[in-house]
Amino acid sequence: MIKKRNLRSKINDYLYDHIALRTGLDWAWAIIVSTVSALFFAIGYKCFLAPNYLSSSHELKLVSGGASGISQTIIAALKLIPGFPEAQNFEDLMYGILYFAVNVPIFILAWFGIGKRFSVITLINVLEVSLFTNLLGNTPDGGLIDSVAQFVDKNGGLFARAVFGGACVGLSTALTFKIDASSGGVDVIAYYVALKKSTLCGKYSTMINSCTIIIFTLLTATKIGWSNANAYSIIGCVFYAVLYMFVVMFVVDMINLRNKKMEIKVVTENPELVGVLLANIPHGATLIHGSGAFSGKEKTIIEMIVSSYELKNTVKVIQEADPTAFVTVSELTQVYGHFFIKPVK
Repeated sequence: MIKKRNLRSKINDYLYDHIALRTGLDWAWAIIVSTVSALFFAIGYKCFLAPNYLSSSHELKLVSGGASGISQTIIAALKLIPGFPEAQNFEDLMYGILYFAVNVPIFILAWFGIGKRFSVITLINVLEVSLFTNLLGNTPDGGLIDSVAQFVDKNGGLFARAVFGGACVGLSTALTFKIDASSGGVDVIAYYVALKKSTLCGKYSTMINSCTIIIFTLLTATKIGWSNANAYSIIGCVFYAVLYMFVVMFVVDMINLRNKKMEIKVVTENPELVGVLLANIPHGATLIHGSGAFSGKEKTIIEMIVSSYELKNTVKVIQEADPTAFVTVSELTQVYGHFFIKPVK
């Protein structure tokens, strides 16, 4: 254990002295994680969300959110206008234009409101998703992807597709958030809002996407006519789509811990411990002077709030500086006031 710790320290010291190498490794790791994230998204989309032909009616399908869902919703609204062209080629053209138009302001928001590295990795992830979704399942016999899709739909129906699709997409989104990036679209907006409010981002993405799905469903049902039997089937599918969104939110918030806050209380006889913490952890602390109820010795109580991803390192610093310190950790729901969060690059 000590050898591993010494090796890790040597590597960190070496990378600290070689900034170019450290930056290169950081970018390489981010691209690797982005690629894995894109693969999970493509699998979830091709296996569980895209194969609408599996349903008994082509109207029975899962509609995702994001920039894609917003574009589809706008097209569904335009279709209600008398004289709007119904040709599939025209609809595909409109979808491409709208998808680009929706993503441009979002990318600008990411570039200026979040960070340049965030924007570049997000763009790479979006391109990788596009590549993988075109490569997976495009075989003459359908291949493994179609076989899995048909098996899941046959044995679990829309419920299974919503759960497994949400798990794959949620894992994909969480992985990009872990490297301070996103999968584009609405996730950028959710990440930006969560960053400013210092809270979890999964719920904001779910709120926006759920509204998109509900509006799209109502517009589609209006288009085919409420007297049509399929209109009520479409409305029924919205519940599965919302379930899919909640699964995505659950997975994202379980993995992405950036904005989760933890309260650390330390009882120590070493008053210099607070100086060690302030030198190693980018947060302030509150000191309370007291005494032990049994021993009667003077004690210093240190209260500090840290992000959950900083917890392990903080406890490590405490134990190395004062092995006898008494430490308790509590999870917090929300923190109000000034709290430093490491900025996204």
